[in-house]
Amino acid sequence: MTITYQGDNYFKVQSGDNVILIDPTNARSLKNATAVIFTTMPPTSSIESNLIVQHQGEYETKGIRIDGWSSRTGQEEKGDDVEKTIYRIRLDDISIGVLGHINKEIDPKLLIPLTGCDIVLAPAGGAPYLAASSIAKLIRQIEPSIIIPSLFKDPKPFFKELGAGEVSKEEKLTIKKKDLVPHAMKVVLLSS
Repeated sequence: MTITYQGDNYFKVQSGDNVILIDPTNARSLKNATAVIFTTMPPTSSIESNLIVQHQGEYETKGIRIDGWSSRTGQEEKGDDVEKTIYRIRLDDISIGVLGHINKEIDPKLLIPLTGCDIVLAPAGGAPYLAASSIAKLIRQIEPSIIIPSLFKDPKPFFKELGAGEVSKEEKLTIKKKDLVPHAMKVVLLSS
């Protein structure tokens, strides 16, 4: 499995012929995707792909399993009516948690299906998303093998909250299940 970061919250996950796009911003790449996942409402409705996922629910296609849950707690402030969804993707015996655009604490019940994710994609830039301290607390409860930050200008406060120290940028993450160290919480910074 190979994961690349395209900026914002746009990730490409590829394994063989399967391509999963998460919050894509480049319409040209959509036609080659096996599945397209949006953590907020998509910018366009004219997407051609095998599977479009934009809401909570259970989805499956070509050996890919995607489960989604609303991150709403019922305590949203006025004006915060954009539906945000978090996901767990299973592909090649690897599970990926996608926290997306969360900007409020999530219901503790959502930690149950996210616990044990091998990889977590998490917003690391603070406002307008969840603060670095809050997202780090959430990740410590999930205890993934690998954490990949997104939605940041300066990820250093996030690294500090996780006790990660210096993290060098990598072009992509290529990983197999056997390479994952359970609960290691290694931070991998992908260049966009």
